[in-house]
Amino acid sequence: MSMHPIVERFLQGGLPEPMVMALVGGSLPVPTLDLLFALAHVGLKDTPYTKRALDFFATMPESLLSGVMAEPIHPPTPLQLVLCHRKEAALLETVLLNPSLTSEIVEASVPSLPGSVLEIVLNNQVLWLQRPRILDLLEEHPEGEYVIKRRVNEFRFDVLRLIPEEVKKARLEIIDEVEAGHLDRAWSELPLPKEKSKEETAAEDETEEMAAERRLLAQRPVVDDEGNEVNLTLTQRVMMLSTNQKIMLALKGGKEERTLLIRESNRLIQVNVIKNTRISEGEIAYIAQMRTVSEEVLRIIAHSRDWMKKYPITKALVMNPRTPLPLAMTHFKRLYDSDMKLIVKDHNVPELLRREAKRLVEMKRQGKG
Repeated sequence: MSMHPIVERFLQGGLPEPMVMALVGGSLPVPTLDLLFALAHVGLKDTPYTKRALDFFATMPESLLSGVMAEPIHPPTPLQLVLCHRKEAALLETVLLNPSLTSEIVEASVPSLPGSVLEIVLNNQVLWLQRPRILDLLEEHPEGEYVIKRRVNEFRFDVLRLIPEEVKKARLEIIDEVEAGHLDRAWSELPLPKEKSKEETAAEDETEEMAAERRLLAQRPVVDDEGNEVNLTLTQRVMMLSTNQKIMLALKGGKEERTLLIRESNRLIQVNVIKNTRISEGEIAYIAQMRTVSEEVLRIIAHSRDWMKKYPITKALVMNPRTPLPLAMTHFKRLYDSDMKLIVKDHNVPELLRREAKRLVEMKRQGKG
């Protein structure tokens, strides 16, 4: 390709320093693409001109760059310059879809990308097949959402076939038990295990209340809301799952799995239990009265019109001391008189709720008189 003579001399190292400073500072009249080649030449490595080049590059209009980035570029170094030093989502999307983009540039650029465009990289299977390290970088990215990390894990095992022999054996055993009817079919669809990320480890931190509840549960058999003991083998299997697997099982598993997983301290696991399409109203009523579930779970229940039409769910939610006070105050007037009187006597519920319940009870009593 033909290039402006000044830029060509610069790339060959024959341009005087004053002109170099003018060029990378945007003071010379050269075509935009040629200027980007010059900026990339010094902006992607440490040189005496790097700071001046990057300072000017940061001021270039997004619209100007977008017009250039939409066409094939050879060599593609300006693409890396944009990916590493600009943050506009639309501009980055244009670059990530450029046909000249290489796997080398993507690997070098992923750590600099904002979380909003990581899915575009993940969807470009051609590039990360050439350099699987891209998947590792996506998984390690601090702004990567859970769904990105889950799909990375699935691609690593399902596409790249990076499956240790011991994991293959365990997976085959699970599938055999599923086919024999001993386990819910959702188990055979779980993503394969991986090492816990820092985010997952942090998410498993327990409050003192939840830790005490877990210790108490360890001392007696686990039972469901109907008092039936949950199969110990299933309990052991759930305990061996990674956080990623527990979240998926919560979303797809059967009643026994949900009964176990709702006791997990991880908020995401609890939320996915109640998002499970197979969950029953009886289970929701049981969860609504639990004092170890996160407030987010109780909020989701409270904001569901279908669930809140059921009196046992409303009663359980209102009488749960863990329910946020505004939610309890919104729904407590629907309680029967007998349950309203129970609230008046219950010192575990907030004092304001008890006072309001007492006021309503007195008003109804006077009305009858």
